[in-house]
Amino acid sequence: SLEVTEMKPATKAALRNTEQRYGVVAQWLHWGMFALIALQIVGGHVLEELPKRTAIRGFAFDAHETLGLIALFLVFLRLSWKMANPTPVAASGRTWQQFAARAAHIALYVLMVAVPVVGYLMVDAKGFDVAFFGWAAPDLVATDKALADRLNSLHAALAWALTGIVALHAGAAVWHQVILHDGTLQRMLPAARG
Repeated sequence: SLEVTEMKPATKAALRNTEQRYGVVAQWLHWGMFALIALQIVGGHVLEELPKRTAIRGFAFDAHETLGLIALFLVFLRLSWKMANPTPVAASGRTWQQFAARAAHIALYVLMVAVPVVGYLMVDAKGFDVAFFGWAAPDLVATDKALADRLNSLHAALAWALTGIVALHAGAAVWHQVILHDGTLQRMLPAARG
């Protein structure tokens, strides 16, 4: 005879945030941005190693510029979603820890905007079209080699700062998960199925 077992229904994931956890939209935006930033950081280092005046280098730069503009759009989408949804209640912690977490989040958002904006202006100042899916994005500044060199240095410095803040953010999430066991990381992961 066949034994019939009762199946528990799957926990329905909420689209919007609750006081306990982030919703599906916030999770997708968070992890999508993480993947995109990681790809852009690695890609930025690879770009300079590609042979000059080759099709692969041109394609790689176009892809980097396109993904940078997508990242910029997603940051503003994330900010809009963040303002329209309650933020889950923060895990308990000392006042300095909560202040540091808020400061790191603000720095993340500032850098997620600054890196692509400075990159856009840098490419424009070099006299190249900023690529967006094969189309040329609008020119914002005149060709200026000295300005392009300064923006190039600033773009690299901001990208390194973003890398550091992302690493700090990831390290803090692991610390909360492994050392404090306070469920902070679970708030940004898909809900467990029943």
